[in-house]
Amino acid sequence: MKRAPWPVLVVLLVAWLACTPRIALAQTCNAIASSLNFGQVSPIAGTTASTSSTITINCTGMGVLPVRACVNIGTGSGGSSYLPRVALNGTSQLQYNLYTTSGGSTVWGSRGSTTYAPIAVDVVQNGLTGAGSATLTVYGRVPASQTSLVAGTYTSTFAGALQAELDYAAYLLVAPACASLTSPSSTFSFAVSASVINDCTISSTNINFGTAGVLNSTLTATGTLSVACTNNDAYSIALSAGAGSGATVADRVMTRSGGSDKIHYQLYQNASHSLPWGDGTNGTTALTGTGTGSSQSVTVYARVLPQTTPQAGTYIDTVIATITY
Repeated sequence: MKRAPWPVLVVLLVAWLACTPRIALAQTCNAIASSLNFGQVSPIAGTTASTSSTITINCTGMGVLPVRACVNIGTGSGGSSYLPRVALNGTSQLQYNLYTTSGGSTVWGSRGSTTYAPIAVDVVQNGLTGAGSATLTVYGRVPASQTSLVAGTYTSTFAGALQAELDYAAYLLVAPACASLTSPSSTFSFAVSASVINDCTISSTNINFGTAGVLNSTLTATGTLSVACTNNDAYSIALSAGAGSGATVADRVMTRSGGSDKIHYQLYQNASHSLPWGDGTNGTTALTGTGTGSSQSVTVYARVLPQTTPQAGTYIDTVIATITY
């Protein structure tokens, strides 16, 4: 009786498998990416802007083997750095980045970088169609408080080799590393954009004239407005007439708590008390300025001229500061 050489056959089969981790099939893969838009971004709000988009991979002619697909995203047209990436509006640079998770812990990279790697996904055949697909989410973040930004539309585009590239290969046992995949490949394109807006914040400190007896001499005091507006953003600040009965921006009054007695006073834009601060009516003007992206301190000068002294008490008024930009 003769025996078939089974041990030799097994050894040869294992050797063939081990030496051929990839199978060159007729599969073709491509990627379609949606653009990533951060929407409106305030450079002074102190909050991070976040958004996301998707990349869909479609493969045909797959056969029964899975396809390892590696999605490479480069630095974009805005700059040459992965951390941070940059979108441009003229020479103004908006820093942002693209991540593999919503937590922003891993920067999405490319095989062109030694630090930030592309993302791999396996595509499997859907039924017996010879086709399959997979979808990846791209997470974007804009760091808060980029105070040098000017208002406008910021963009960066991704297209072509290493910038927006899909590398892929079918395999038998062990999926190939993305660093080793360069062909076959296809390219895709997408854009990142953000609209940096003119924005302002304003806060104030109170004005206190202190304690006075007879109002036979001038009293002065100051308060402070803290203003932060987008860089190069023109703004104006108007002060209301106040809450006193019959008050105007040209003649403000403090009213005694629990009564109707009044003390006349005025608010000014300058230390010499020559430029009344109002809302543009009755001969007064609003204060104008230009934002720097950082907080600016604006002094409000207040004065009480000598006048008939009313009944003793605490006199108060509430003035509304309105910033227009």
